[in-house]
Amino acid sequence: MNARFLAAIALCGSLAPAAAARGAPPAKGAHPRATASAPADTSRLSFEPYAVKGLDGVERPAELGRLVVPEQHAHPAGKQIAIVFLRFRSPSTSPGPPIVFLPGGPGYPGTLLARTPPYLELFEKLRSGSDVIVLDQRGSGLSNPTLQCAVRGSLPPDAFETEAKTASALGSMLRPCVRLMRNDGIAIEAYNTGESAEDLEDLRRALGAERLRLIGVSYGTELALEMIRRHGDRVDAAVLAGTRGPDMTWRLPSVNDIQLKRVSSLVAKDPGWGHDLPDLEGSVRRLIERLSWRPATLPITDRKTGKVVPMRIGPAGIQAILGSDLNDWTRAPFLPALFGSLANGDSTLLVRRVEDLVNTTASGISVMQVTTDCASGASPERRGIVARESRSALLGNVKNMLVNPAFCDLVGGADLGPAFRERIYSPVRTLFLTGAMDGVTPPFQAEEVRWGFPNGIHLVVENGWHEVLPFNEVQQAVEDFFAGQDLRGRRIELPKTRFLSLAEAKTLTAPGPPRR
Repeated sequence: MNARFLAAIALCGSLAPAAAARGAPPAKGAHPRATASAPADTSRLSFEPYAVKGLDGVERPAELGRLVVPEQHAHPAGKQIAIVFLRFRSPSTSPGPPIVFLPGGPGYPGTLLARTPPYLELFEKLRSGSDVIVLDQRGSGLSNPTLQCAVRGSLPPDAFETEAKTASALGSMLRPCVRLMRNDGIAIEAYNTGESAEDLEDLRRALGAERLRLIGVSYGTELALEMIRRHGDRVDAAVLAGTRGPDMTWRLPSVNDIQLKRVSSLVAKDPGWGHDLPDLEGSVRRLIERLSWRPATLPITDRKTGKVVPMRIGPAGIQAILGSDLNDWTRAPFLPALFGSLANGDSTLLVRRVEDLVNTTASGISVMQVTTDCASGASPERRGIVARESRSALLGNVKNMLVNPAFCDLVGGADLGPAFRERIYSPVRTLFLTGAMDGVTPPFQAEEVRWGFPNGIHLVVENGWHEVLPFNEVQQAVEDFFAGQDLRGRRIELPKTRFLSLAEAKTLTAPGPPRR
């Protein structure tokens, strides 16, 4: 899920409670029709009625669940925390195993994601045969405590001049957040994929379900895979959309560079831009080279103060923008207009995009994302490849910014170790989904993981990007998969990406009326 989409969700407010007061005694217990091997454990599990208000304005009934789990499962009698989730109950009289949806990030709240109409449509389809549970992973969303930290101050004016200055700015945001959380008694190092996998097993037992079905998206696939590694006999089936497998947390800089070449090729063939921008990659290269010896100073409106401030943008700023936009089906259509306008001396779109980058970054930081990724770590071999590729990569190493060793030392996230990064073998029936244009979790990653899944099938979605689940054809495949259909030979082709004209891009990025 892209940052702009989530920011729009956040601006619309949180989930709306149903008529029952939030403070009213919760209706405890698991779904009475859930497939169970034992009675549900209701001592740690509670539910209350809730209404999810979608961004389309429609309210849908659900339940807000809370599960109390140990902050550190190795110390079950120690401090307890609360995991929060939504449950969309199935109308079926004989539902299948509950489906647990695991968002990406790490740290994107399921309770926010559930407000977007495409995902609500998916959950509505799936609940015809099973309860659907949408999780706020420990440390995120409505789960308590949350490790999302708001930042009061603004970024320094050179925060996106070089990678080193970007890391310094992020470190200045992270340090006070970690200090406050430590003072509150939060064991930050306990917020990792291993502990979250045990949360899933606790949830299964609390629900009284014999098995769970899992849907993981991006980072959520790492969590689903760790659940399969540890408790595979308790997983009925899994869908992995955008696979981040063992030892894939550290991203390969070469993949980002290749993604730029792939998008550049699409733009060169585009009827609207092929003539005016036949070499997008070359335009990016020339801009980065120019900014490396002479950074640009752009007037940016700081949303916290309302003041226009000068921001110096060097290679790191362009690398950060492309690290996001080259893999996002909602942002990639703007790229030709952005770089095409710069070639003509028009910086309007660049100012708007940098302004969005600066303000989004300055809004806060997820300590949970840092500690989770640091704990996932990387093998010495992976670290060596990343170090070697980053020295010559056009787009640098910004995609690995949050696993900066200094940040990992700061949060104290203990590396989960080599066993966590070993390949997985499992007979669990698994559907791998990857967009053909996915440069975050490219198709070869899913193939590498699928090698250990004899009952796995991989669908590469033609013209799909990193996020494919919002599309009807993909949702139908997921629904059919859980219904037991054999998807071998199925082909999914989405419409080709249409790149926006300069006029369209300026209209869609134009600032709205000032707030009062």
